[in-house]
Amino acid sequence: MRAFLCSAGSEPALAEELARAGAVATELAPGVVASDRDADLAPLDPIFARQALPEARLVEGTSVRALAEAIFAVVETAIDRSTGPFLLHTLAHAEPPQGLASRATLVGREVLALLAARRRRAFRRHHPVDAAGDAFVAFNAFDESWLLVQLVALGRDRFVVSAAAPRALPAGGFDLARWPGGDAPVLIDRAPPSRAYQKLEEAFAWMGTAPRAGETCVDLGAAPGGWTATVIKHGARVVAVDRAPLAPALARHPLVTTVIGNAFTYLPDLAAAPVDWLVCDVVCEPPRSLALCDTWLSGGLCRSLVVTVKFKGRAGYGVLGDLAALFARLRPELARVKQLAYNKNEVTVMVQRKRRPETTSAK
Repeated sequence: MRAFLCSAGSEPALAEELARAGAVATELAPGVVASDRDADLAPLDPIFARQALPEARLVEGTSVRALAEAIFAVVETAIDRSTGPFLLHTLAHAEPPQGLASRATLVGREVLALLAARRRRAFRRHHPVDAAGDAFVAFNAFDESWLLVQLVALGRDRFVVSAAAPRALPAGGFDLARWPGGDAPVLIDRAPPSRAYQKLEEAFAWMGTAPRAGETCVDLGAAPGGWTATVIKHGARVVAVDRAPLAPALARHPLVTTVIGNAFTYLPDLAAAPVDWLVCDVVCEPPRSLALCDTWLSGGLCRSLVVTVKFKGRAGYGVLGDLAALFARLRPELARVKQLAYNKNEVTVMVQRKRRPETTSAK
């Protein structure tokens, strides 16, 4: 089977996506959905899944040692066959009982101990993660040469286990995320006027890129300025468009130009300055957000884009299917739509067409 991890409450939406791919989905636990098919499914990038577990197996054991032995039996062949580095991610499902995450950690440590004792040469290829659970892996370094071993605790005595290499997706990126559970780490920043910055930083992590000095970004629906603050932290200029004013400190920032106006009718003066990024976290009906994506991408108004699409209730997700036709027509370098960890009842559209090349000054 192939399992997927999602936000708790998004299991039905994920199951519908898998059904459209011809698979029957079953909820194994909150935030864990399994497909009855695997080998005949192409690499998938479901909107409502942040991580995949290809070739997944269910294992059971009444103790940490018994679980580790069962998991070792499942993953040893894949580790032996792999010639590149491997990661081991251990986690519990989206809403675990108390202590289940600790149980997963103990089982993961025991699996590593077994590998160190029985597969010494292979164990040297193990790539550790830091205290925050993030692997020291550059975005462009995580590719098909890696092996990702995942242990997800469904209960104290029951785990779902996967050992697979990431596979490239047609629209860019890979079907496996390099972070445990597909949750990109975002540093706490108390400077922005809202916590919305977390969604944008998470999107940049998924894209493997961010605005940089010398680039121009348009922030539609910018007030009070959470996303604007994030962009200028990366060094780019921001044109902040909103009917409401930005937080005063942001409005005075030398990298910020404020425009009091309508986010849906604003168009940049490309003759004055090209727009490298469009970012938008405006509250509106989903079709209006999708229309913004179409206008700015089809019209060549920006090179990269991050837009959240917000929903009321759990209905209406079908409108996201319109993005597939847009991406097929434009063929960007990267095009992904994800319900990220910091999204609520919303998804994030992430597109990169072509960035301006790096420029270096002559010595």
